[in-house]
Amino acid sequence: MSGPRRTFIDIIEERFPALLERVKAVSVAKKANPAKGLRSRSQDWDGLIARWVEGLDLESNAAIALSGFGDGSHVEALMKALPSETCVFCVEEKVEDLVAAGANERVCRLLEDRRLFIGCGELDQECFESLSRFPLLEVRSASPVIFAPIFNSSPRYYSRYFTEFARAFDYWRKLFGTNVTASGKWQSNTLKNLPILAGAPDIAVLKGAFEGRTMILISAGPSLDESLEFVRENEDRCVIVAVNSSYRALRNAGIVPHFVLAADPYEYTAKGFDGVSCDGTILLCPYIVYSDVVRRFLGRIATWSGSNILANYARKKAGHSAGSHVVEMGTVSACAFDFAVLFGCTRLIFVGQDLAARTDGQLHASDSFYEEMGINSVDTGLCRQMPGNTLASVPVEEKLYVYLKVFETLAGAYSQKLELINTSRLGARVEGIPYIPIDKMMSEKVSVEEISIGTIRDRIVLSSLDTDWVEPFFARIEAFVQALCSLSLKGALRLEMSDEATPSKTDLGQVMEYRSRLLGYMEKEQELFEVIKDGALKYELVLYTRSKGDADGLDEIEAECNDLKEYFWAIAEGSFALLKSIEEARCKALVESNT
Repeated sequence: MSGPRRTFIDIIEERFPALLERVKAVSVAKKANPAKGLRSRSQDWDGLIARWVEGLDLESNAAIALSGFGDGSHVEALMKALPSETCVFCVEEKVEDLVAAGANERVCRLLEDRRLFIGCGELDQECFESLSRFPLLEVRSASPVIFAPIFNSSPRYYSRYFTEFARAFDYWRKLFGTNVTASGKWQSNTLKNLPILAGAPDIAVLKGAFEGRTMILISAGPSLDESLEFVRENEDRCVIVAVNSSYRALRNAGIVPHFVLAADPYEYTAKGFDGVSCDGTILLCPYIVYSDVVRRFLGRIATWSGSNILANYARKKAGHSAGSHVVEMGTVSACAFDFAVLFGCTRLIFVGQDLAARTDGQLHASDSFYEEMGINSVDTGLCRQMPGNTLASVPVEEKLYVYLKVFETLAGAYSQKLELINTSRLGARVEGIPYIPIDKMMSEKVSVEEISIGTIRDRIVLSSLDTDWVEPFFARIEAFVQALCSLSLKGALRLEMSDEATPSKTDLGQVMEYRSRLLGYMEKEQELFEVIKDGALKYELVLYTRSKGDADGLDEIEAECNDLKEYFWAIAEGSFALLKSIEEARCKALVESNT
């Protein structure tokens, strides 16, 4: 017996929570305007919709940006005609019209379709938030679809919608793509860092440590070259936090940052510390950071693990609570907002956060490892031209454009908690973070009181945690993954070695037994399997999902066997990658213990 049908508000709250406040804000008096009366203006509304759908070129694994929801009738017809793997994002300009349509039970059923995503009202971050749950990596193409009766009611709005959809889609796809393709590296680094970071305190020990102070975040944009004197003058008055790419420039200028933020999982992250001392600075990092960075700051590390499934599972098994969550959103500089709040700071000043190249194409400060790597310039002809802080426009390459939008989103979210200031003369204008020139900041004296972090450093050193549980933890994961790898590999090879497209009954029976044992093992250790899956296996399963439709020319049984074979290979390859990472982590820990 099914439960009561969910209401429109129930569905919005569960599927599109970012829209909940604007939907609830619509007064009862405004809910009586059904679909702008469009249906009443057409003598054959249903026929018009049928002809419209018939004229569409609907591809599989596509994303459709649809202009206008109206009473939902054309959306319903479109959803019925869509290939099952294609999704729709539909926006409605007037929130009251969407609410009016939501009074219809048919519309509520439509909004429960997991292929349909909606936005409404202002074309801002909240409007497009549900794109974060799109099957972004499976989508092969994205295209606009116009439903003329609604589009023509507000052509300026819906034209702008298509532009903003393209930007938001690109933004979320890049962020999500990194999450999947880099997941194996993140998991591998977590394992390598676990023997050390398991003994490091969570960043929660720093809560309120600098109540009422000012925090300065130093990044490695080109304007850092002209901002070093400002940082030096405030070195003992403000909390100085460097990102890893700016650390060397500060040290070479005689400045010792109180903290350094490092979160990138790749080898070049460590280059930011080459040739300079790490003494006197505390490292703030997640478990995924490149492992050699961690080893340069032994005894002076605080970490976070809020979104790291493996790290939190490990902490749980060690008897600790889940680690703190820090907003990252693809760029380590974004962490500054949460850290400023955690520290108890009331003001956050950005230095060298240009989010743009110089007009000559230089991307980073002169004293940075990017210069050594030969990647410190960009072709400005390939950049977007965005409004600057002091220049009419500045060149912003695609990755920096994504980060610019991240900063604007965070500025809106944190503006009530922090006074935000941008000092990057050569940088892009960030909506919500006003620009104040460095010379004006210097003349006003950011703070007159000196800061000592000695007591904070002592707290971090003294709060080291027990790590004796790490090796048994490795052993448990290893045993589980070996079983997954063995069963899936046996199943895959049995199917591969079959002479016919369709295996014999004996072979098929054996294969189905492997499948049953594999699934049973996953179900028995479901929590651990979810931990395992958040790594190289995640990417392998995405590739498997993509291949599911590639069964042209095969009959039903052949297609099922092919699908099962690909699934086995995905589990085997993802498991083997994890076993290799565990062995590497063990070897690294063994070498370090002997030295």
